[in-house]
Amino acid sequence: MNYMDTNYHAHYESPEHEVLAMAFVNVQNINSVYDNETGFSNGTIYPCLNKPFMPGGMCR
Repeated sequence: MNYMDTNYHAHYESPEHEVLAMAFVNVQNINSVYDNETGFSNGTIYPCLNKPFMPGGMCR
């Protein structure tokens, strides 16, 4: 099945001009960056984006 098989055209007057997705990326301030090894192990070179996964939330 493709989009021509659905009611796609019934909902949109001009499907070739529809926006399929939009991305937003914050501008990163390059005040400091991790070295290659640390950045690779953390998944980012920006310390401000290093948000470790904490299952169950943080304990208080």
